[in-house]
Amino acid sequence: MYIYIVACLTVLTGNMKTQAFTSKFKAVWLRLLMVLLSCNLLLFGCEQGTDEVTPESAKLNALQVQTVKPANAKEDKDDKYKSDKTGQYVSKDVQVTGYEDGRERPTRPKYDSAGDLEAYSEVPCDPCGPGSGGVPTPPTSTFVSSEGVGDFVNGFSGDIYALRIIKGDHQYIIPSEGHIKLNADLNRGSGGKFIYLTFSRSPQYTYENYYNSPITYDTPITDLMAVSYSQVCYTFSGNFCDANPWPNWKYMFKYNGNNSEIVDLNDGTGGKYIFGHVYRGTDNGRTAIQEVGILYGNSSSILPPSGWIKYPQDLNESVGGDYIYFCYKR
Repeated sequence: MYIYIVACLTVLTGNMKTQAFTSKFKAVWLRLLMVLLSCNLLLFGCEQGTDEVTPESAKLNALQVQTVKPANAKEDKDDKYKSDKTGQYVSKDVQVTGYEDGRERPTRPKYDSAGDLEAYSEVPCDPCGPGSGGVPTPPTSTFVSSEGVGDFVNGFSGDIYALRIIKGDHQYIIPSEGHIKLNADLNRGSGGKFIYLTFSRSPQYTYENYYNSPITYDTPITDLMAVSYSQVCYTFSGNFCDANPWPNWKYMFKYNGNNSEIVDLNDGTGGKYIFGHVYRGTDNGRTAIQEVGILYGNSSSILPPSGWIKYPQDLNESVGGDYIYFCYKR
C-alpha cells in the first residue's frame, strides 16, 4: 500500500511539472496525498494489532464464556422451580389461589418412575433447589409412622383414638394439645400449604366441634381413607358443604382451638380437592387401628413395610410432587 501511494505521488508531481501547474495547486495535491498516506498507515497498524492476540488469550475468553452458561442455566432452573406452575415438582413459593368457590382447579403432570414416562431423579426441596429432571429412576420411597411414638397418657403403645390435620405457611406448625405430628408434608413437592397428619392415643383428645355440635369419642378409629373431588361447594360461612362419603365416616378435622374445620389436603396446589376421613365402627370385622403412617416417593407402586395397609388414594393427585399415601396397621 505504501509503495502504491508513493508511485502515485511521483506520477502526479511529474505531471504537475509538465503541465505547468501553479505552485498553489501543487501544494494542495501534496497535502491531500500525505493525508491519505497517513490514514492507510494507521489502518494497517490496527490490522496488525488485531492479529497479535495470543492463542492463550483466545482460550481464556472461550473458557470464561463456557463457565457463565451453566451458572445461568442453573439460575433459570431455580427460578422456574420457584415460580412455574406447570412442572411436576415446584417449591412452596408456588401457591394456586383464587378457587375459593370450589370450582375445578388447574392440574399439573404426574410422572411415575415405574412407568413409561420419565421421572425426576432427585426430588426438589426448599431451599435446596430443583431436581435434575429427565432421568428415569427406580421407585424410591420414605415411610414415616407412629411406631415407637407415644402421647401424654398411653405411652408408646395403644389404639389410635384421633387423627387431625394441621396446615400453615411453614414446616414448624405445632399440633393441637395431646396430638403428635407425623413429619411428612402431605403437599410434598407440589407447592401449596404445609400440611401434616397428627394423631393421639388418648380419648380425651378426640374432642371436635363442627357446626356447634361438640363431641368427644370414647372408641378408637377402626378405618381411614381419603376421597378426591373435581369440584366442591361451600356454605356462606366458608365451610365445605359436601357430606361425608358414607354414613358414620367423619372428616379428619383441623382444630383451631374453638371449632373444627374441614381441610383440603391439596390446599394451595390446585388439582383435585382431597379430604381425609375416619371410621369408628366395628362392623365387617374391623378392629382398632394401632399405628398410622405416611408413605411418599416417586412412584405409585411404592409399598409400606410388611404388616401395613396402604390406602390407594394419592394425596397429591393431579398436582405433581411426590406420590403420598395414608397407611395404617391394626
